[in-house]
Amino acid sequence: MLRTAFATLFVLLGCLLAGPAVAAFVLVEEITDQESYLDAVAPLADDPEVRTAVADQLSAAVDGSVPEAARQLVDQSITSFVESDRFRPTWVELNREAHPQVLGLLRDDGGGLAVEGDAVVLDLGVVATDLKARFVADGVPLADRIPEIDAQVELMSGPAVRQAVPSFELLEQLSIWLPVAAIGLIVLGLVLSARRGTTLVVTGFGLVVVMLLMVLARWFLRSELAARSPSPELAGPFYDALTSTLSVVLWVVCAIGGVFVIVGGIIAQRASRRAR
Repeated sequence: MLRTAFATLFVLLGCLLAGPAVAAFVLVEEITDQESYLDAVAPLADDPEVRTAVADQLSAAVDGSVPEAARQLVDQSITSFVESDRFRPTWVELNREAHPQVLGLLRDDGGGLAVEGDAVVLDLGVVATDLKARFVADGVPLADRIPEIDAQVELMSGPAVRQAVPSFELLEQLSIWLPVAAIGLIVLGLVLSARRGTTLVVTGFGLVVVMLLMVLARWFLRSELAARSPSPELAGPFYDALTSTLSVVLWVVCAIGGVFVIVGGIIAQRASRRAR
């Protein structure tokens, strides 16, 4: 009985660590590696909400520099550009430049973060320059006289990010050791247990409960981040993109926990029959 009690304690500790272990392992790889980051956010170029937000910001920045009679044509040109195939590579380059800002904000590295108002900023100035040439080609009146356009979108604020991910640096440091510790404790508990079927059931239930709590936490933090960010229509999709892999892994581990419950129940039933 004492062996089984210690075994149960070990697997429960392993299950508790499994939640932050999965989050650390997946998020650190997804966010710190630039190519993984770009692969995650590149599909946002096809998101209607993202396109609308970028088009609105560009229109707001450009409209003040063109005659009022030409603004409708300018807005049409901007919308046409944002909805074209040319927007996707431009979007990727914008996020390539923003990636160091994201890391600096998560790591609370103020020295390496050149942003305004403690926020990640997408600089749309390059896009605006390309649009100026497009306006000239589209025949927008006085387009060649449009001055240099300063267009920026504040994506995520520092306080909102730090509330969603309070200690990213700690996650980075533990991204390897947490999974090893969680797996090690669960395996140790299963090996030590005198009733492995029952312990396997406990492990499965523990994993299911912890993973479901992580899913709920992801959903709650998403709503909080979007509500507290200066551009919620962009912050929400960004959060979804960067945590989509985490969501999949959480459900996979949850399913593994369900398998453990079923297999453990079968083993425990057979052991009970042998005992009788």
